Amino acid sequence: MAWTPWRKVADEAHWYVDHCLRIPVCYELAIGKLSERSEPELVYVGAAISEASELERFAAGEHPVRPKVDPRLVGGYGLYYRATGAPTLAAAEALRAERLQSVDAPAWNQ
Repeated sequence: MAWTPWRKVADEAHWYVDHCLRIPVCYELAIGKLSERSEPELVYVGAAISEASELERFAAGEHPVRPKVDPRLVGGYGLYYRATGAPTLAAAEALRAERLQSVDAPAWNQ
């Protein structure tokens, strides 16, 4: 399955979790500005039983990297998200492990 495009899921004022996949996913989080034309900065790679449950955890403040997100959402920066589906959570976790080997370890995965 292909990666979804980057989409904004949070900014200084709001969390946007209305459209979510209900299947296991490997996902990436990035920080960036809409006004910048470059790719947002990849900060985390994760795996979840469903995109919806993971984004709901973020919005509720229950995700372990949430404390790192809030201070970065100032001055026009937003949290961006993209995912790729998997048939099972184990497969999503395997994709996560592969992705972590193929990119420099994102700051929040260390």
